[in-house]
Amino acid sequence: MITWLADTSLALLTAVIFFAVYLAAAVVLVVLYLVRRSGHAAALGPLSPGLLSPLGLIFGLLVGFLVADVWSDRAQAATAVGQEASALRDVDLLSSAFPAQQPQIRQLLRDQIDEYVAGEWPRMADGQGTLTLAPALLVQIRGVVLGVPIQSDGQRVAQDRLETSIDRALEAAAPAWR
Repeated sequence: MITWLADTSLALLTAVIFFAVYLAAAVVLVVLYLVRRSGHAAALGPLSPGLLSPLGLIFGLLVGFLVADVWSDRAQAATAVGQEASALRDVDLLSSAFPAQQPQIRQLLRDQIDEYVAGEWPRMADGQGTLTLAPALLVQIRGVVLGVPIQSDGQRVAQDRLETSIDRALEAAAPAWR
């Protein structure tokens, strides 16, 4: 029931929590007022401002738990994006060891990044992102790299590092498509 709160904007979340706390305080005060007006004031005793402090505690706990969850998710997402960007940069740099395939690899990288920016990110922002497969262009880059004819030991090392970088990019994207 409360999970929709975690998906709302910070401004709306703040407004909802403040409204709920103030509504609860108003209900308590109205009930106390009505009970006192009905002639049962002696049974209630004096109203202390400390009666409303549990509402402040509930507010603090609710905000604290929601914010901690959001911070954790944001940190994980930032780490995954950073790892994938670093791996893609390594692929771009290492592709220079294969001059014949470098334009094709760079074009596939550009297309993959364009897909992230123009397709995947807007869908995710709208809550429509359904990533169920590995990024196709990264898999295609892997095929190009594995099909490269090796002519020297340096190219063999570059190919191994390219494979490792592609694997890192796929692993960084894995939480999104697994």
